[in-house]
Amino acid sequence: MTEQEIAQYLDMSHIAVMATINRNGEPHLTPNWYRYNGSVLTFVTRNDRLKSRNLQRDHRMSVCIYDAPSASNYVVITGPTTIADATTGGPEIWDEIRRIVARYVAPERIEDYIARWRTEPRVLVTVTPERISTRAGVR
Repeated sequence: MTEQEIAQYLDMSHIAVMATINRNGEPHLTPNWYRYNGSVLTFVTRNDRLKSRNLQRDHRMSVCIYDAPSASNYVVITGPTTIADATTGGPEIWDEIRRIVARYVAPERIEDYIARWRTEPRVLVTVTPERISTRAGVR
């Protein structure tokens, strides 16, 4: 896939499977909503989730986004992460969280999600791709 094809594929509302590394070295996998802006991938989680704790200790992550149910098309992104605390961060963090939510829920439900998430210890995770692999090859 070309960079443009990858961006178009990731613009669809697939579920991403996030892989972090547990303290004992085993992989930890979880499904998440995401957004790819053409250069970085972002997703939201709670600060008290295992994937968040894993990323605070080891910033490496792999993410697999695929077509269900056959997984005949996929993109795997691997790279370091940064974590921004949504409870203390600025409005740009919540702007990005809103963009992620808007990819997956009906417009009339977005503000309900945001209002609930503002009461939780949310973090915005940004993955900077060092490697992008696709079914068609590696970039």
